[in-house]
Amino acid sequence: MEQELDLLDVKIDYAFKRIFGENEDIFINFTNSILNQPHNKKIKSVQFLNTEVNQESAFDKESRFDVLAQLNDGSFVNMEMQMSYTSEYEKRCLYYWTKLYEQQMFKGDRYKNLQPAICINILNYKYFKEKENYITELRVVDIETKNIFTQDFQIFLIEVPKALKESYTELSKWMRFLKGASREEIFSMDNPFILKAQEKLEYLSQDFQARIQYNSRQKYLHDYMSDTASKFEEGMEKGINIGVEKGEYKNKLENAKNFLQLGVSIDIISKATGLTKEEIEKLA
Repeated sequence: MEQELDLLDVKIDYAFKRIFGENEDIFINFTNSILNQPHNKKIKSVQFLNTEVNQESAFDKESRFDVLAQLNDGSFVNMEMQMSYTSEYEKRCLYYWTKLYEQQMFKGDRYKNLQPAICINILNYKYFKEKENYITELRVVDIETKNIFTQDFQIFLIEVPKALKESYTELSKWMRFLKGASREEIFSMDNPFILKAQEKLEYLSQDFQARIQYNSRQKYLHDYMSDTASKFEEGMEKGINIGVEKGEYKNKLENAKNFLQLGVSIDIISKATGLTKEEIEKLA
């Protein structure tokens, strides 16, 4: 019996970049499924701007395994895979969009030459708890009229865990690939680019050097997040007890919601807030 191949998790940023940041046709098909533009506005070609992946970067918390590209219409795209939420996510997200826009300018350039900047964040967690749809498009709009202020600002948040297996849009097919669909499922999707991505992942999974870098990156991310969570939980237990003493039930619930989003265990939240496990589970 043929041994089943131990595939890399494509959601680990190293593997994600090797698949989506080195294959133009795969990137184009995936991005088109997100932007969902009319046929005449779909991406035709792309130029990758940061293809390097070095050995040392796997151990560096400042290293970014995002995919940076310029589209045929001049727009710039930054695509990034995020495995877990951090308290700085929102500001970090805006900062990266700002850099994507600002770095287009050189001394003497005119503002009119600035091209649209699009950030696409693939999230391996639920960010908007109150909504079911797994894709969110953020724009700058007039709150009263809902008119879009500029077409240059676009941020897409894709919440992978929310994607339903029963949905058959092109984007939902890509979500199933990210979730680890079987080869049989991939074939049934009837999308040659997803099949190619699967084949690239299988090849990468058998590459000895690639697996070393993948394992190093995976271990680093796990250790970094574990250390961050431990420090946070220690501080949380001390700090939240102050709020608990006030007996403000509403504040307890709000704190519990925030800590759930950060991935803190229900046991620790219960201990820190005084809420029962049942009360906390209802907030999830």
